[in-house]
Amino acid sequence: MHTLDYNDMPHRRMGKSGLWVSEVGLGLWKWGDPSYDGSRVGDHSGFRILDRALELGITHWDTANSYNQGSGNSERLLGRYLKSRGSRARGQIVLATKVANSVRDEHEMQRAFTPNERGGSRVYVLRAVEDSLRRLQTDYIDVLYHHSPALLPDGSNETPLDEMWDAFNMLVTQGKVRYLAVSNRTRKQLKTESEALLTVSANPSRRIVGVQNWYNLLQRAKVTALKDDPTLDDEQAFLDYLTESGIGLIPYVPLAVGLLTGRYHKGSFDTSGRLYEEAWRDEFITDRNLALVEELEVIASERGCTLAQLAIAWLLSHDIVCSVIAGVTKMEHLEDNAQAAAVTLSEEELARIEQITAS
Repeated sequence: MHTLDYNDMPHRRMGKSGLWVSEVGLGLWKWGDPSYDGSRVGDHSGFRILDRALELGITHWDTANSYNQGSGNSERLLGRYLKSRGSRARGQIVLATKVANSVRDEHEMQRAFTPNERGGSRVYVLRAVEDSLRRLQTDYIDVLYHHSPALLPDGSNETPLDEMWDAFNMLVTQGKVRYLAVSNRTRKQLKTESEALLTVSANPSRRIVGVQNWYNLLQRAKVTALKDDPTLDDEQAFLDYLTESGIGLIPYVPLAVGLLTGRYHKGSFDTSGRLYEEAWRDEFITDRNLALVEELEVIASERGCTLAQLAIAWLLSHDIVCSVIAGVTKMEHLEDNAQAAAVTLSEEELARIEQITAS
C-alpha cells in the first residue's frame, strides 16, 4: 500500500482515481446549529476542531446536504469556516458531501416537500448541488456522493440510472464536482450504476471512485448494504468486488456509534453518551457486542492503543479502505482517532480479531 504523508498523516488514493484522502477522515454528521437542529457541534468548538484537524493532517472532511433533521446546517457551518479561513484552507481539504434527500431553508422548522425535491432526477440533482455549493460557500465539491438509492416497491430504481448519472456527469463537465461516489450500495447496485455512468460518459475516467458503507468490527456483514438480510451477500466477496472494480471503500459508523470507544461495558453504561440516548441503543448494546468489546479491549491494551484506535486500524488493514470517516464532537475524539493511523496491527493480532469478530 503506497501512501503519501501530510503533517504525519498517511494519505491513500481513493480507488483508482488520482485523489488522495487522509487515512483518518472527519465526519460532520452532528455539526450545525445545536440551538435547534439536533446537532452537537456549533461554530465555536467546530472551528477549533477543524483548525486542529488540518494540523493533524486530517484533510478528508465529509458531510451531507441533509444532516441534522434535513436542516442543511452541517454544510452551512463548514461554509462559514471556509469563508473565514480563505482559499488556503479550501485547497488543503478534500471536501465531500452527499445529495439525495430534501433540505429545509435556514431556520425553517418544517414544510412539505414536492417529489422533485429528493431522489435522483436531473432536476433534483442539479438544484441540490447548486444549493450545497451556496451553503458550503465554495465553487466546487471534491467528492459528490449520491447518498442512498431511491427504490420503487419492486426494487427497481425510481429514477432511470442513465438520467441520474448523466446529471452527475454534467456537474463534472461544468467543473462543479471533481469526483463521483455513492453511499449505501450493494454489490449489484454498484455494478449496475457503474455501467450506467460508463454509458452516459464519453470519458472512462469518470467512474465511481468510492462507496461509503456502514462497516465496523461489531457489524461486519453490514458493509454489503443489505440491511434486511446481510447474509444474502458475503463480506469478503463485497470487498473483493471493490478491489477488482477499483472502487475505494470509505467506512462510516466505524466506532459503532461509540460502543467501540470503551465507554460502554456490561453493567456499567455511560448514560451521557449518544449511543445510550439514540433510538438504536437496543441494536448496539447487546450481550454479544458487550462481550466482544471486552475481548477487543484486551487486544488494544496489549497493543498499547485505545479501543477506538484498534477499531480504526483494523479497518485500515484492508487495502481497499482509503479513508475511515469517524464522527467527532469533541477535540479529544479527534486527537484519539488521528493516532490510529500510526497503529499497524500484526498478522497475529489480525488473526485474533478475525477469530472473535467474524461470526
